[in-house]
Amino acid sequence: MLLAACTSWPPSRPVVDTADLAGTWRGRMSGPMGNAPLILTIGQDGSYGGMLYVEPTYREIRGTISVVRPGLTRYQSNDGNGRVTLHEESGRRVLRFVRDGGGSGAEVTPEK
Repeated sequence: MLLAACTSWPPSRPVVDTADLAGTWRGRMSGPMGNAPLILTIGQDGSYGGMLYVEPTYREIRGTISVVRPGLTRYQSNDGNGRVTLHEESGRRVLRFVRDGGGSGAEVTPEK
């Protein structure tokens, strides 16, 4: 129960429309092989593409974000499927991707 409480802090803000996420986001992706810088460009329709730098090469990331209902947002990509949450932390937006079954995830913020 404590773990469930910790994973919801800070509280997420429901995504109502994928257009609210449109733009370029930068951050990091982590997984079984470590973590790496990530840049994503999200379209108005929720489709996204980006690059993940896993030394010594770049890897292309492609997928789609879908709002199932406010409060439940999912992604499907060439790297797997999972949920997406949007948080407000210290006056900035933070988008988190959490893969189904664990094992990897990403955290990105809007590019300035």
